[in-house]
Amino acid sequence: MRLSNSSVEPIMDVNIVFIALKVAILFLFVLCLVHSASARDYTLEGATSNITIDPSGIVHIEESISYTFEGHYNRVFRKLKVLPGESIQNIKGHCSDEACKFSVNPTSEGYELEGSLPSSTPEKVTFFISYDHYGAVKVHKDVSEFQYKLWGDEWEKPLGNLRGRISLPVNNESELQYWIHPTGYTQVVSVEHNVLNLRTAEIPSNQWYEIRVVFPRIASPNSSIVQIDNEEGLAQIKSIENEYQTKGSLLKNFYNFTILFVLLALAFPFLIYFKYGREPKINYDAIYEREPPTNSRPAVVNAIVLGKMGIPTMNGFTATIMDLVNLGYISLLTVKSEEKKVLGLFKSESEDILIEILDNNSFMGAKKDRRQLEDFEKDAFNLLRSHASGDKVFWNKLKEELGDGTAFYEFVTSWNEKVKAHTAFDKLFLSTGNKYVFGFGLATVIAGFLCFFVASEYFPTDEFPLASSLNMLIFLIIVLGIVIILISVIFKKVFGRWTPEGRLYYERWNNFKKYLTDFSALKEHPPESIKIWDCYLVYATALGIAQEVIHNMSLIVPSEVQEGSSFYPVSSSYVLFDSGFGSAYASSSPSGSGDGGVGGIGGIGGGSGGGGGGAD
Repeated sequence: MRLSNSSVEPIMDVNIVFIALKVAILFLFVLCLVHSASARDYTLEGATSNITIDPSGIVHIEESISYTFEGHYNRVFRKLKVLPGESIQNIKGHCSDEACKFSVNPTSEGYELEGSLPSSTPEKVTFFISYDHYGAVKVHKDVSEFQYKLWGDEWEKPLGNLRGRISLPVNNESELQYWIHPTGYTQVVSVEHNVLNLRTAEIPSNQWYEIRVVFPRIASPNSSIVQIDNEEGLAQIKSIENEYQTKGSLLKNFYNFTILFVLLALAFPFLIYFKYGREPKINYDAIYEREPPTNSRPAVVNAIVLGKMGIPTMNGFTATIMDLVNLGYISLLTVKSEEKKVLGLFKSESEDILIEILDNNSFMGAKKDRRQLEDFEKDAFNLLRSHASGDKVFWNKLKEELGDGTAFYEFVTSWNEKVKAHTAFDKLFLSTGNKYVFGFGLATVIAGFLCFFVASEYFPTDEFPLASSLNMLIFLIIVLGIVIILISVIFKKVFGRWTPEGRLYYERWNNFKKYLTDFSALKEHPPESIKIWDCYLVYATALGIAQEVIHNMSLIVPSEVQEGSSFYPVSSSYVLFDSGFGSAYASSSPSGSGDGGVGGIGGIGGGSGGGGGGAD
């Protein structure tokens, strides 16, 4: 008996579901394994360092490092550095609860002490080591010196805290002097008889911590146990330590000053705004202007109301071209291209705008008394004429030619300056505040880089932890300076203010803009003729609201009246014309296209000990 297809297909579907479920479960299982394998970490909870210096100068050291583990680890280790003239002997070690197997491995710099962990890594392990350090004490002509890094700079993890105890071969505390570097990590330090005790806060990863102790000169020193020189050491040591303390005080003052400067940098723009940016009061309370408030050219209106410090936007250039149409210097006509087949099946049409250069008698015979053009308007007219063939040019062809190369970009840059010369913008707007803000921002950036150089040169972060915080503040100052410069460049009017004359000009044109975009106001008080509508549309282009005015015009003006508009022939394709010069401009933009001898005095951070360690 054969099974029908209808009985086989459900069984196949069930099998596919089971297989998919198995694959999904296996995939999740693998992900869990990967996650559990990668979820491993450890922390250094704390460390102790008990140091005893016997009368001959042998330094006996006992250390403990407490680990907390998450995940599997194979070993803990501690690296001991041995500097020239030094040696380490009698190394011993073990782990708490006998959790590891101890071994010593010589290295090029000293020794690596290793504690091999069991296969099941304990959650907490304390690694104990002890050794005798020969040559760690330097005997000068006048004093003995012990400079030692209680914690080295090769630990990849921060240390929770360090407790140190140093026993010295003296009778009482008056016979010793000590200095700690860097000072910022020390929480508690005290001296009782011949024992110096200290406790630190957290020590960051890759940061050393050392102590320098000076005590009476060891009698009859043995060169196999200590390092000996014949120089007066105390004066040099005090000179080094005084310099370090002086730098620390300077750094603290520098840091406090930097905080004040950051606050000043944050407050300065606001202070300048309240001083130079608030607008003057004027006696003007009109809601609308129902006709152009002044006889300013459209590009000039655009430059003052929307532009940047008298520099027009591309709307100003487009409005100038439209004004040439309205004045009868050129005409616009929408034309349709020949039908084309798409993939040999469908026919399509595309629209273009024909721009024609007119003489004095050809524009409907009514523009013989048209006004004379300003220099920037003549430039715009001549630009169109230079691209025309037989006084005619198609818009798509013109836009392509303008966007090719950088000539149009250079033309607009020069054209903008000519427009600005007609705005008398300096009489309308006071930019004093903006100049102050720009200058302050520039000075802030320069000062920030100079401060960063000084801080990096004179305050190493390993010697002065506060220097890291200082560098962050300096970086913040540089960023603030750059932001202030950008604000002053991009928003040039924020920190300046209009003169009373300028504010009146701005408010009146802004109210005219409100009138053109308020449908109810236009409907109640419409322009008296289609020619006035054309004039208003030119200014609407300059004010960046042409699309809204065209829409309002289509609702208010009867269609048969609209046919008398100079712009009616391009009403269906005006959107392309309105944005085209801007895209051509963007396309044409170029941007679019010590002596080192054994026994000498060590500097800060130059003591014995140190090294590092960790777990893996």
